Amino acid sequence: MKISVMDSANVRIEVLNVPDHMIDEDIEQFLTEHDYSLNNISWMAAPIDFVPVQFHEYDNEDGEETHTVRHARLKDFSIYDSVQKVKRREQEELAEALRQHGEKVDDGNEWHFEGECPIVAAYNYDEPCDVVILSVRVNKDGNLTIIGDEKNDRGNEHEIEADDIFAGHLDFIISEIGK
Repeated sequence: MKISVMDSANVRIEVLNVPDHMIDEDIEQFLTEHDYSLNNISWMAAPIDFVPVQFHEYDNEDGEETHTVRHARLKDFSIYDSVQKVKRREQEELAEALRQHGEKVDDGNEWHFEGECPIVAAYNYDEPCDVVILSVRVNKDGNLTIIGDEKNDRGNEHEIEADDIFAGHLDFIISEIGK
């Protein structure tokens, strides 16, 4: 969810990404805890990926008032979308590597790592950590299954969501497939 904060004291607009489950009381407490003075700001919250903005320009040309409008989106000021594109491209490249080099199984292809396994940074149970990748699989629909084990807490193999792996880190897996 995005919170748009309009700060009248400092004449600025800030856009905050916060968990989707926040309700109004949570947001005001969150803002207060993060040093926003509720006396100087107005805020709006919406479960959207971007904040639409309209820039209006009023002028007077030859005695006639003119009005132009330019539409933009505040997401343009964030790298979030670029990171998501990198993640999608990496996921597609991993799926393709598995199709080319992986062992054929029921409804897809898989690869099991032995010896030195690739290690990626990922969010595991909402905490960032290093994850040792043990196997990867792509099914006929292109869905990935990644099995890993937290590097510092071995012996607890489980599925890691591809989106939970940091952008740029799937390449560590891709580069080991087919060797």
